[in-house]
Amino acid sequence: MIHKLGIPYMGSKRKLAKKIVDSILEDNPKCKYFFDLFGGGGAISFEVIQRPQIKRVVYNELNTGVVELLKYIRDNGVTPDMYKWVDRDTFNKYKNGDDWYSGYIKTVWSFGNNQSSYLFGRDIEDKKRLLHNAVVYQDCSVLDEFKGKYGVELPKELLKDSTITERRLTLMRYIKDRQYELPQLERLQQLQQLERLERLERLERLERLDIQNKSYNEVVIDTPIDETIIYLDPPYENTEKYQKYVNHKELNEYIRNSKYKIYMSSYECELYEVDNYKHRSTLSATANNEVTERLFSNTKYEWGGLWNL
Repeated sequence: MIHKLGIPYMGSKRKLAKKIVDSILEDNPKCKYFFDLFGGGGAISFEVIQRPQIKRVVYNELNTGVVELLKYIRDNGVTPDMYKWVDRDTFNKYKNGDDWYSGYIKTVWSFGNNQSSYLFGRDIEDKKRLLHNAVVYQDCSVLDEFKGKYGVELPKELLKDSTITERRLTLMRYIKDRQYELPQLERLQQLQQLERLERLERLERLERLDIQNKSYNEVVIDTPIDETIIYLDPPYENTEKYQKYVNHKELNEYIRNSKYKIYMSSYECELYEVDNYKHRSTLSATANNEVTERLFSNTKYEWGGLWNL
């Protein structure tokens, strides 16, 4: 069974990863080496590494904190310290660092995974803190504190389930059913940070992943041309800014000069479009957030032959 994996990341391909990888590998049945040069949340790398035909996957990401987070999870798993509540001051203190904790802070605890602003607004931050601690530590006294501060009694039976995930889902269902009759519960029907941590818990087989922390054009690629695919998912032009800037003119030059077959995800591109996928994106400004994301390549099939640009 192939799982949808990936750390929380702006523009993550987690929901599209299987479709993208299917498209690439169907056109390249000899592929054994896969280089994910803008690895981000790792969704594509984690999808590819589950395919039996692949011998080596290189995940590369310039954001050092995110890379260190992946290495930390590879070596230690998701540790209990990662379930501690992170307040606004702690987030602002560590969000620009390069160690694993900073990578964890800016992916799990940022709004919209933008890695720059805190996950919760000031008006609901304390309520979220109380619910977080009640769920994580199965602490019924926290529910008493919630009642004292906000005048809402949450039944202690909501915390009887044995796992954090079960307790979170039970509490969220209860709040969702009552948020309209109790204004104090509005905007509390999700604990995004716990959902994101659960996603990290599902990461598997990272020991097989070659994790690198370089600029895309510094990654050494010397595997056989007919068995190698390079995948690019750079920050898109004219969308929300990421922490690391990409010079798209230099990137286009890199593609033109490469001897390897390259696939790139984007909304629009001068390369050959090989597939497209409609989905909802938080980066979209459209009314329903629906976008058509396209997969491009630097090669095309014509009269049965492979022609390079």
